[in-house]
Amino acid sequence: MIQCIRKLVVVSSLAIMVSPAFAENSACLMEGSFTMLGQTTQIKDCMESGGVAQEQFVETCEGISNAAVAFGAEPAKITYLAACPAGAQGSCKGLFGSPMTAYYYKRDAETLADTKKGCVAQGGEWH
Repeated sequence: MIQCIRKLVVVSSLAIMVSPAFAENSACLMEGSFTMLGQTTQIKDCMESGGVAQEQFVETCEGISNAAVAFGAEPAKITYLAACPAGAQGSCKGLFGSPMTAYYYKRDAETLADTKKGCVAQGGEWH
């Protein structure tokens, strides 16, 4: 079950990265949690735009936030910022050749390692 949750977190993070929806110098911080079979997972991910249209940026952030609903959770809280906060455990720049960078917070070691592998496998640069 925990492995399933980790895969869900990695897959949702990668889906965030491939959507061309971030405006230049903008960031979308998503925070929340979901519980599956008694296991609660905290989510805190942030994406910086890299120069895509503002309308797409907002649409994508809202879509990602609402993805949690499919798993019986509340939508993630969205906060729009000038830049993602400091203190990320890791980041993925240029996934699928996109201009975006995703930052990851609140990951356990195994989930963070899986996120790194997914980033690199999809052409991103892990930091």
